[in-house]
Amino acid sequence: MIEKTGRTALVTGASRGIGKAVALSLIEDGWEVIGTCRNPKSLVPEERLPGVRYLALDLSSPRSVAGLAKKIGIVDLLVNNAGESPIGPAEEAPLDTVRGHFQVNLFGPLQLTQALLSGMRLRRGGTVIFIGSMRGEAPTPFSSLYSASKAAIRSLAECLRMEVKPFGVAVSVIAPWHIRTTLAQELVMAARSPYAGALKRVKARRDVMIAHAADPIVVARAVLKITRTARPKSFHSVGKNAALQSFLVRHLPRGIIESSSARRFGMKG
Repeated sequence: MIEKTGRTALVTGASRGIGKAVALSLIEDGWEVIGTCRNPKSLVPEERLPGVRYLALDLSSPRSVAGLAKKIGIVDLLVNNAGESPIGPAEEAPLDTVRGHFQVNLFGPLQLTQALLSGMRLRRGGTVIFIGSMRGEAPTPFSSLYSASKAAIRSLAECLRMEVKPFGVAVSVIAPWHIRTTLAQELVMAARSPYAGALKRVKARRDVMIAHAADPIVVARAVLKITRTARPKSFHSVGKNAALQSFLVRHLPRGIIESSSARRFGMKG
């Protein structure tokens, strides 16, 4: 029997991968869980988690974000997980496409957080978790759009954390290294691109790393750890050898980090 705690969590992107693992762990921990995806009606029974209330959310639409926030009202925990992972040369990325990705990865989560923070602040309690990425900390070729949006999430969360702490609200970032998920990478590249060969090699190596990466459960465990800690840390790196790699990224000269990443992904020059 699962003992209900009377706490409500909202997990975006809860139909698969990291979001699904987080939703399941919270359910098992006694939380009432609201999970979002773009079209809940399309979920087959095997994709649904018992106990999760599924609601529609399209982060690319400010109207959709506002509608969801109005519908759910107050939550004790917000896990901003849903996002996109584009891959391609920065030179060839259409600015409208860049704006669209930032809407999903940054502006949408910010809008949702703004809408739910007032309830947490007035009740002097609550937790906001952003699922970031170590790609926002270490340079990765052809991940400029994704990396930039996740770096922005990190900065947003760190500043927000100081602002809401006096009101009893906690803010943390969980930054995974490679996690074994089915999150598709949208290819953003011009026809006959001079980068095509290098991009193919980078993506192939990235796919191998993903196939041998940690299970999404490591992110779910980090979420539970944050919810059970009176004063959670602002930044949590998870994944295989996460502690060591995070330490190296933070303390080694940036030139060494860049050279290491270039070698890892087979980049020349």
